[in-house]
Amino acid sequence: MNRFDLTRRRLLQGAAAAVVLPSVPAFAASPDQVGLSLEFRIYGGNAPSFYAIEDGTYEKLGLAVTPEGSSGSDESIRRVAAGTHPFGLADATTLIAFAARNPAEAPKLIMPIFDQFPAVILSLSKKPVKTFEDLKGITLGTGTSDAGSKIFPALMALNDIDPNSFERKTVDVKLRDAMLLSGQVDAVIAFDYTAIFNLIGNGVPLEDITLLYFSGHGFDFFGNSLIVNRDVLASNPDLVRRVASATAQSWINANEHRDEAIASVVRREKLLDPAVERARMDWVLDKHVRTENVLQNGLGTVDTARMEKAIGVIKEGFQLESAPTVEDIYAEGFMPPAEDRKIG
Repeated sequence: MNRFDLTRRRLLQGAAAAVVLPSVPAFAASPDQVGLSLEFRIYGGNAPSFYAIEDGTYEKLGLAVTPEGSSGSDESIRRVAAGTHPFGLADATTLIAFAARNPAEAPKLIMPIFDQFPAVILSLSKKPVKTFEDLKGITLGTGTSDAGSKIFPALMALNDIDPNSFERKTVDVKLRDAMLLSGQVDAVIAFDYTAIFNLIGNGVPLEDITLLYFSGHGFDFFGNSLIVNRDVLASNPDLVRRVASATAQSWINANEHRDEAIASVVRREKLLDPAVERARMDWVLDKHVRTENVLQNGLGTVDTARMEKAIGVIKEGFQLESAPTVEDIYAEGFMPPAEDRKIG
C-alpha cells in the first residue's frame, strides 16, 4: 500500500471518518513528470499545451507536464530522440527525414494534430504568386533546412516547373520577412501561421498576402504531430496513451475556450501581443486542425495510403537514399477512441 492509500485509509478510520473523500485514480497521487518539447517558441500556435495545465486536463490524467519552447521541429525531434524530453510536438515531414538518417533513434509518431501541411509560397499583392506558373521570372526566398524548402524541388517536379525559370535565393528565416517587405525577394517559402502574423505585425493587411499551399499541389500531408521517445514507448505504454489523450483534449478544450487559452500562454510570455496570438491560434485551429477530415473523423485520423504517398515525395525532396515505411515511423493504437477526439 503506498503512502497516499495509507493516509486515505487512516482518515476514513479515524475521527475524520465522517469526511467523504473523492474517488481519485491511483496515478493522481503522484503524477508522472513529463517534459514536452514544443515545435517552436512559446506563442499562440502552441497555446493548448499551456491551457491544459491551467484547466486541469493534464492533472486529471495523472500528468505534470512541462512544455518547453524550441528553435523548431529539428531541435524538438533531437530532444525526444536523445531522451531529454520523452514527448514532443514536431512537423511530421521533418520527423520522416530524420528517421531516414537515424532509423534506430528516431522518435515515433503517435498522433497528428495539424491535418494540413502549413507550407506555402507566400507573396504580396504587388506581385502575387497564385499558381506555380507565376514563379517564372521571380526571385524566390527559400531556407536551407526547413521542411517546406526541402520539399519544394519535388513539388516543382510534380507540377512540371523548370527550376531554371526563376531565381532561388537562400534566406535566413530571421530575415525572410524583411527581405520580402523590402523587395529583395518576390516571394518566400514559409509556414503560413508564422510568416502571416509576422507580416501583420509589421503592418501588412491580411488581404495583401497571397498564399499558394503545397497541400493543394501534390503534397497532401499532415503537419505538427505528437511524438515519443522509442524507449518510453516500449517501457511505459500507459503513459503514452495518457499523454495522447491529454494532448487531444487540450486542443478540443482550447478550441472551445480560445480567449482563455491565449491568456494562459501570454501569462508565460508577457511580450506577446494577445490580439496577434489569438488571430494566430484561430488560423491554426480553423485552417490546419479543424479540417473536413478531422470534423468527420476526429483529431489524429491517419490514412496509410496518404502517408505512403507523402513519404515518397519526402524521399525525393530530401534526396534520401531510403525512406522509412509507415510502420517504421507510426506507432498505431495509442490514440484515444474516436469519440474522445471529436472537435467542434
